[in-house]
This record gives sequence, C-alpha cells and structure tokens, in this order.
Amino acid sequence: MSATDAAGTPADAPGEQATPDRPAPRRRPPRPRTVSAGAAVLAALAVGHLVVTAFPVSDRVQASFVRPGGVGELVELRYARLTAGEPTGSTVLDTDDGTLLATPGVWLIVPVTVEAVGEPRSLAFAEVLGGDGRTYAVFTGGRSSFLPGTAQPGIPRYATLRVEVPPDAVPGARLRLGLDLKDQRRDDVADIDLGLTQADADAWAGDDTPVVAHAPSDTPPEDS
Repeated sequence: MSATDAAGTPADAPGEQATPDRPAPRRRPPRPRTVSAGAAVLAALAVGHLVVTAFPVSDRVQASFVRPGGVGELVELRYARLTAGEPTGSTVLDTDDGTLLATPGVWLIVPVTVEAVGEPRSLAFAEVLGGDGRTYAVFTGGRSSFLPGTAQPGIPRYATLRVEVPPDAVPGARLRLGLDLKDQRRDDVADIDLGLTQADADAWAGDDTPVVAHAPSDTPPEDS
C-alpha cells in the first residue's frame, strides 16, 4: 500500500524525494492522441480485411474479358473477329472424310468464321456451356473438337466446331471461344448465345441424318 503524508497526498517514491533545490518530478498521464491513433489504425485494418474478403481482388484481376454475341453477329476480340453461323445437329456426324460417328446423345455443329487481327492466329480454346448447367470441353482433337488452323490477317478462316452433348444440354447452350487452350486469364473470350431451344434438342435427338463437320479452309464451305 502506498505511503501518504498527513494531508493524504501520496508520498514521493524512494529515490525521488523532493528537496528545497529539486522539486519532485510530475508523473504524466497517458496521451489520448496516441491511444486514439492506435484505435484508428486497428479499425482501418479491420475494414480493409472485410473489403478484401468480400471482394477478392485476385479473382477480378485474373478474370477473362467476356465478349457476348449471338449467331450471325460479329464478336470483336483483341486477337480476332469471330462469327458463329447457324448451329445444326443430329445423332450421326459426317467428319467430311467418309467417316460416320453415331452418338446416344446429339452432335452439335457450329460453323465459325475467324478473321485474325494484327498477326496470324490459331484459336485453341473452345467449350460449350450447356443449358443443363454443365460445361462441355472441346479439344483440338478427338470426337468433340475445334481445330480451325491458322488464320491470316485479312483472310477469313472457315472452321467447324463439333461437340457431343446430351439432349438436355442443347436448350440455352452458349459457345465460348478463345486463343489459349489452357489459360484464358486477362484475355478476351467470346461468349456466343446459340439461340437453341427444346424443339431443337427434340428434333436432333430423333434424327439420324448425318450432319457434316466441314474441314477448316480459307474457302467458304459452300464454295468448296
């Protein structure tokens, strides 16, 4: 317990006794400004954490630049101009080399015209976002494929995308096309509404007339 003098005032601490020539030192209370500044910094950090958590910056920075379009519409990309033609479908595919491929689902065929911008381009990324909520990858080889070859600036390149999907994927399906097969971050990607309905799905699922997937060319399919 601290010692006090007769007036009830705390006595000087040992080693700090007042003398006639040297008054006792005063004890300074904590400065309010220091406490307030520290609280403000903590509050700012908390708010910053909430902002970063609620709105992830990395996801937005890495996202593709999606360019929407429809059938017959020109979609302008950084590296090319794309136009998707009228889709067709059937349960049997003619690969344009004498081979017929049947499917228990449907073959979705989309003609695509590619006009390179700036330099020769070879598009390698393609996928179909099905109306059933699933994504159907389209590769540069295999049954489902998109292999347009290299498009030269000023010369339209005509290619055909073919993808094998269940009938439920047809209504509302959208086609996505891009440059790089494995990485579409921070680059343009075309997102094309194919305008397909349940009637299209029903008709194609009951049709075994071969639908042709033309080989890529610098000449329109109707002229080849």
